[in-house]
Amino acid sequence: MGKRGEMTAFLGKDTDFEGKLKFHGTIRIDGHFKGEISSTNGTLIIGEGGVVDANVHISYVVISGEIRGDVIADKRIDILEPGKVFGNIQAPTIVIDEGAIFEGNCRMVQPKKINEKRLPIAESEAGNKDLSPSLGTIRGTVIGDPIHSPGSIHDIIIAKEERRTGEPIKSAKVYAKCKGIGKKSTKTNDSGYYEFNNLEDGQWELKVKAKGYETVTATVEISGGGIYQQNFE
Repeated sequence: MGKRGEMTAFLGKDTDFEGKLKFHGTIRIDGHFKGEISSTNGTLIIGEGGVVDANVHISYVVISGEIRGDVIADKRIDILEPGKVFGNIQAPTIVIDEGAIFEGNCRMVQPKKINEKRLPIAESEAGNKDLSPSLGTIRGTVIGDPIHSPGSIHDIIIAKEERRTGEPIKSAKVYAKCKGIGKKSTKTNDSGYYEFNNLEDGQWELKVKAKGYETVTATVEISGGGIYQQNFE
């Protein structure tokens, strides 16, 4: 078992494994896996050389290799070029890069509200009194290319457009600040994913810093709780 951002397990190239895989944390597959994969709060990364023949039910999955089977993600599915998916997919957020291959049915479902279970209790006990404010979540991914060596602006732009090799940035520092409320910070995991929970309504300023990359900022307005997506490139 590992914390978010730590690699729990790694199936390397030329590795063959068959069976049922259950885990917490982050796992990467660059070899061949056949069977069934499930995790209530884990991240699955299928590398470019990875081949998975399995039905998958997971929290977050990033696919750069090939998967044959149905994929259900409770948070997000990223199919990155040159990834291939042959099967049905379901998640609240689905991103398919240009150049990736997907053959199957796609279904997007609404994520569960954070305060969904406690609303009936709050209404019955509070009556006409004001309820405590709903809380929100901001989550997303951070991807990019390292800063290039000095050169003309034209050369840098052309090189970036030709490559389009944006990759998840691991261990990037993400800061969230809201005037009058407070501030929080976290780091991205191996797949570039970050998440802030229990945020009160307000205008949250986000800043991402990573060594060798340009600092980027964004503003997210939280109103009425729920889940807000903010990706950084």
